[in-house]
Amino acid sequence: MGSFKNYSLLVFVLFFISCNTNNSHNTKFQFYHWKANATLSNKEKEALNTVDNTKIFIHYFDVVVSDDIARPVAVLQNMDTVFQNKKVVPVVFIRNSVFKNDNVSVDQLVVKIKKLVQQIHHKYLGENTDEIQIDCDWSGSTKEKYFQFLEVLEQQVKTSVTIRLHQIKYKDKTGVPPVNYGVLMLYNVGDLSDFKQNSILKNTTVKQYVNNSTNYPLSLDVALPMFSQVVVKNNEGRLRLINRAVTSDFDKDTVHFDKISTNLYKVKEKLLYRGQYLYKDFLLKIEKSELEETLKSYQVITKSKLEIKNIILYHLDEEELGIHNYQELISRLQQEKE
Repeated sequence: MGSFKNYSLLVFVLFFISCNTNNSHNTKFQFYHWKANATLSNKEKEALNTVDNTKIFIHYFDVVVSDDIARPVAVLQNMDTVFQNKKVVPVVFIRNSVFKNDNVSVDQLVVKIKKLVQQIHHKYLGENTDEIQIDCDWSGSTKEKYFQFLEVLEQQVKTSVTIRLHQIKYKDKTGVPPVNYGVLMLYNVGDLSDFKQNSILKNTTVKQYVNNSTNYPLSLDVALPMFSQVVVKNNEGRLRLINRAVTSDFDKDTVHFDKISTNLYKVKEKLLYRGQYLYKDFLLKIEKSELEETLKSYQVITKSKLEIKNIILYHLDEEELGIHNYQELISRLQQEKE
C-alpha cells in the first residue's frame, strides 16, 4: 500500500512538472530587428551574441493599401553577412486596412507576400525561408479574411503571428489564428494620448487582460520591449511618434524646449527635430521601457496558464542598447525562469 502511494506521488509530480510549461528552463532569448538596414554595428553583434544567436526575427517589409492595391513599403534594403549562418525568420507587418479592402484578394496577397519574402531571403541568405511571421492587429470585421489568408499561407510555409493582449482576453470573440504558434506582444499596451502614463508597458494594464486562469490554444513566445519613443501631440490634439527618445536633446536645448515634468516637455519655438517639424506649444512625452515594469509584467504572464516558450526582445538597435541595460534585463529574466 505504501509503495502504491509513493508511485502515485511520483506520477503526480512528473505530471505537474510536465504541465507547468511556464517554468521551463529551456527558454531562449532572441531579438527582433526592425530597421530597413540590417547591417550590424559591433555593439549590436555583441548583444546578439548574448542571446540565442542562432535565430533572429527580421522585419522584411510592411503591406499597405494604396489605390485599392496591396503594396509593400519600408522594404529591407540590406542585410549583414553575419546572418548567413543563422536562422532568420522574416516578419511582415500588414495593416488591418488591407483586409478591409474588398479589392484585395487573399490568394493573390499570399502569392505576392511569399514571392517578395523569398526574393529578399534568397538575395541575402542564398536560400528560401521555411517560416514567415505575420504581424497584424486584426479586428472583428477583418478576422474572417485574415484567417483565410493565414490558412492559405500556412499550407505553403510554417506561419506564426503576433498576438495582442485583447486578443488573448477576448479570444472567443476575436478568434484564434490558424497557425503554428503566436508571439504575445507585451508592449504598446497603454493609451498614447494619456500623457500621465507610459503607454509602452505597465503591469497594472497587463493584469486587466491576464490572470492566473488565463489560457490560450496556441503556444506563445513573448515579445518584451527594449525601446523608447517620443509621443508628439500637436495643437489640435493629434499624435505622432518619433522613434528613440534622447532625453538629453530636450534637457540641453532650453531655447526650444521647456521641461514641464520628468518625462514631459513643451515646445517653446518652432524647430526641425530629426526630420520632423515641431511647433510652439506642441507637447512631447518621453517614453522608455522600464526594467521593473517589464519584469512585473512578465511575472503576470508566467503565473497564468498560457503556454510560454521563448522571449524575443524588441529590438536590436545600437542606440536603444545604449539606453537600456539589456544584460541586466536578460539576467533578471533568467532568474525569473529558475
